[in-house]
Amino acid sequence: MVLFSVITALFFSCNKPNELEEGHHEDHQTLRSKLDAMSVDSITYSISTDEFLKDLKKVLAEVPDSEFNFYVPERSAMIKSYPCSNCHSKPLDELQKLGEEEIKKAHWNIKVKHADAEVMECATCHNDNNLDELQSLTNKGISLNHSYQLCGQCHSTQYKDWQGGAHGKRLGGWTSPRVVNSCVNCHNPHSPAFESKWPARLNTVKLKQQSSD
Repeated sequence: MVLFSVITALFFSCNKPNELEEGHHEDHQTLRSKLDAMSVDSITYSISTDEFLKDLKKVLAEVPDSEFNFYVPERSAMIKSYPCSNCHSKPLDELQKLGEEEIKKAHWNIKVKHADAEVMECATCHNDNNLDELQSLTNKGISLNHSYQLCGQCHSTQYKDWQGGAHGKRLGGWTSPRVVNSCVNCHNPHSPAFESKWPARLNTVKLKQQSSD
């Protein structure tokens, strides 16, 4: 009889949650509700990239498909001879006819190594009638500050990766506002491929010579 009473008492005590377990469960529920109510926009930081990029001129990226707003360096501010119309006051074909005595040659060192000559030439990206801006494949004007729109026409995979942050360099850190390099900040638009480089290695021959001396 005594043994039956002990077993019965243990059964009911094991199936009844104690006060400690109830409190632990309530804490979990409270924490979960706080996390559910929290959004990314509600998180605040004590610093921002503006503190580190105060001297950088930047513009808001014009990417309609992007979920988040971000900035890119202002390209026109980096071009010493911008606007181009200061020199290109006449149509390009007329300027090309002028002799060296009348006007100094410019852009003589630029060579297009971007695509096959039958596919790409200067006029593919530059507008003969308005050299202050670029032009799309459909002859739509594109600001030099937003040249990534031009690159994205052909390099669609890299363009999507760049929008999401998987391609390109982020500037000033990982806090907001997000500022990233544009295509032309890392790649030469006329020759975008990076030069191949051999990895550095230890010069064992030189070390042997030094040890024998």
